[in-house]
This record gives sequence, C-alpha cells and structure tokens, in this order.
Amino acid sequence: MSSHSDINQNNSYFEYIVYKLNELKNEFQIHDDSVFTKLRLQKLLFLVSTINATSDNKGLLDIFNNFYALPYGPVESDIYNSMNNGAFENIKFNGNKCDLSKLNENTFNSLDNHYKDLVNASIEKLKAKGVIKEYLEMPVFDLVNITHQWTVWQVAMSIAKMLNSGSESMSTDDIINSNVKAY
Repeated sequence: MSSHSDINQNNSYFEYIVYKLNELKNEFQIHDDSVFTKLRLQKLLFLVSTINATSDNKGLLDIFNNFYALPYGPVESDIYNSMNNGAFENIKFNGNKCDLSKLNENTFNSLDNHYKDLVNASIEKLKAKGVIKEYLEMPVFDLVNITHQWTVWQVAMSIAKMLNSGSESMSTDDIINSNVKAY
C-alpha cells in the first residue's frame, strides 16, 4: 500500500500526464470535450506508463506501480481511488468527465524534472509510433480492446475469474514481461 505522501506525489505526476495529453489534444485540434473520461485516462495512463518500461529501467512504472486487471482493462488503483475521492489538486471529475480548467504549465514547476522527462519521453514515443492522436480520438472501448491484448491482463483476469474476483493485481515485472504488448 502506498503512503499518503506517495499518493499525493503520484497524483501530481498523473495530472502532468493529463496536462501533456491535453496539449496534444489542442495540437491535433481535437474538439471533443468528452475526450478525458476516467476510463480513457486509465487506459492512457497504462499505455504511457508502459511504453518505455524495461527490466533495467521501470521508468513510470516506478511511480504508477499499483495496476490491477479489471474487466475494462488495467487500472492503476491509487489513481482510480483519487479519481473517485476528488483527491487531485488541479483536476476534478464531474461524473466521468475530467475538468482541466485549473491546469497550466506553472502548476508543475515543483515536480522532479527526471519524472517529467520520463512522461515527456513516453508520450513522444507514442506520438512517434503514430498512435497517440488515435488514442485521443478513438471510441474509448477501442482503447479497452488494445489493453485487453496484453498477456499480463489476460492472465490476471483468468486468475480473477478462477478466484471469483472482479480484479487481480498485475505486478510491474509481469507488465514489463508481458508476452504481448499492444500499442
């Protein structure tokens, strides 16, 4: 279990990811105000956190390390709880929709540049692969289907079903070593 200060710090890095994704939304001139829902942001968080993670350098999985397999794909439990408890400082959720009106670049001046660089590199890699614009525009359940292709999610959900549970933990090592990684 993460400590309260770790969760607050993780929340700040999540907000930074949302800020950077919103910059891309504007760059790509995506005018859909419902782009940033809880479900889409959870799928994007998983994909952003895993794109550069390796056994030697877990990258963003050092921060976002509490993923669970749920029926709609991987969910970072600490961030999920913060979404539902209104625990973010700069973003708010009205139902499932994310309100970004308080976000600006100065919000993140105090964050560790190392982790901001990891976020930027991950998003840039998804952009270079040509998928990030699609992720922001595609129906959210297409994103769910992408995360369902990951072997780690499939195995964890199989275990959850065997245990009559709705979810199962996915370790960072299992995520990194997933036989199938879909982007």
